[in-house]
Amino acid sequence: MATTRDLARTREALLAAARAEFAAHGFAGARCGAIARRARVNPRMIFYCFGSKENLYREILRCKFTMRAAFLESSPEDLAGAILHWYEAGANDLEWVRLLEWEALSTSAGKLVGEDERRRYLDHALGRLRAAQSRGLIPAGLDVAQLHLSMIALTVFPLAFPQMTRLATGLDPTDPRFQRKRVQFLRWLGERLALEPTMPAKARRPRSVAHGATRPAKLKS
Repeated sequence: MATTRDLARTREALLAAARAEFAAHGFAGARCGAIARRARVNPRMIFYCFGSKENLYREILRCKFTMRAAFLESSPEDLAGAILHWYEAGANDLEWVRLLEWEALSTSAGKLVGEDERRRYLDHALGRLRAAQSRGLIPAGLDVAQLHLSMIALTVFPLAFPQMTRLATGLDPTDPRFQRKRVQFLRWLGERLALEPTMPAKARRPRSVAHGATRPAKLKS
């Protein structure tokens, strides 16, 4: 029993160390020796527990997608709430953001590690957006695949490119002041996207006219 507990602790230590190492250096740059030193175990334990560095990386991805699938299930159905939920997911897991950045830099056109699992996750995410769209919570005219990508961009970009965030706002993306401002903006944007009219453009009436307001006077030249 003690051996089983020790092996479980070793696996957890290796997973924690590998997450940090892969996030810092990417899959290609991470070294098994460095992972073992972080975990304070013999490097041979990586191969005993996982078989290879790629299997260790795959297990990290599997755990991450399991966590994100659970997070997705708890995501609000309304667009503004979902965008804020996704931002919270990224802000609380910068390791995941960095793993994706390294992968984007180093991956060729070949198949991704864990690609089948990722496609299942993506299909599930798109299915939830389509279901929300069918209930009128998302404008009918929106392409949900493009919406999904845009939600990722809105919530992940400031975290993935902290230098751009600092240049644009003077604040680091981990600064609570920036996070408060970002949440306010994302809520504002999500609420307005959800209110986007879905009728054909020619059938729309200007909102101010529809509510009985007068048109603004034309400026004199």
